[in-house]
Amino acid sequence: MNPDYRYEIKFVLDNSRLSDAMQWIHNETNSIKAYDDRRVNSLYFDDVGFSSVRDNLAGISRRNKFRLRWYGNQKNSLPFFEVKTKNGRLGCKTSYPIKSIENNLSKLTVDKITSKCIKDLMLHDIVFDMHLVPTLQVNYEREYYETYDGIRITIDQDIQFFDTQLHTTLDENNPFPYPFKVMEIKFKPSMKETVAELIRPLHITPKRHSKYLIGLAVLGYAVYI
Repeated sequence: MNPDYRYEIKFVLDNSRLSDAMQWIHNETNSIKAYDDRRVNSLYFDDVGFSSVRDNLAGISRRNKFRLRWYGNQKNSLPFFEVKTKNGRLGCKTSYPIKSIENNLSKLTVDKITSKCIKDLMLHDIVFDMHLVPTLQVNYEREYYETYDGIRITIDQDIQFFDTQLHTTLDENNPFPYPFKVMEIKFKPSMKETVAELIRPLHITPKRHSKYLIGLAVLGYAVYI
């Protein structure tokens, strides 16, 4: 199956810019709420040399990012292992359900979660890179909007980082908060000109932004400018 590549444009927002962005969404995009607001949680994996970080900062055209993602609280979630592939400015995501830890995340150590990911991915004929280790947990609240022609707009707030390298479990008691919000616009390559026209009234400059890199920088594991 061919991957569904899309463009992603990101905007970093303070409270004033958030107000501008929300007005733009409601007044200019003709979008509707695609889903209810929900908590998004990600456990990122990398090797001990942080190759994902180095590839990103070096501008490697084709690169992968690995994470376990679940929604809502830990007690009633089905997690998905996701491989997020970047190819130039386009990106795609492939997801695999990890059923062996459904509704069970809060009871497991990070190492046990990793081992169960390895076993479940084998059921999908996916070989887990044994050099990968859990490096960062990121949680945030997400709002979802979508236009009639399939342009997706999300707003992420209350972004928090957790150091999984210092804790054996998914610890949510010691968050490192991020003071900004992030708006993302995702769309098919065929919609590039439409989106360029759509964001013209926004008057906010898009930026490169990676929650993974920002989180590691906040925790002191990486330098991100």
